[in-house]
Amino acid sequence: MDRTLQSAPVVAGHSELGFVDRQIALRQIVADLRNLRDGVPDNFGRAPALDHLLRMIDASVISIAKADDEEWEIILMELLDLRATMTRLATGGAETSH
Repeated sequence: MDRTLQSAPVVAGHSELGFVDRQIALRQIVADLRNLRDGVPDNFGRAPALDHLLRMIDASVISIAKADDEEWEIILMELLDLRATMTRLATGGAETSH
């Protein structure tokens, strides 16, 4: 199976995840984003802002995992949206309005 198209499963009730499970979820999402970035044939995946974001998340996993439930949900949903967008771009499913 093509690893670039695989994604970590999203569990229902993510706010109920414990500290360790939150760390695991964050690391898996970051790994998925890196795999998607690395699988893009052109230079889109080499955006410095994306590289910086992934490094910042890696460096902040513990702080993010300790966030209160509301903030955790917001962060998680933003990362999942980013992963979904990158998946659409990687599979050619995104449309542009140009």
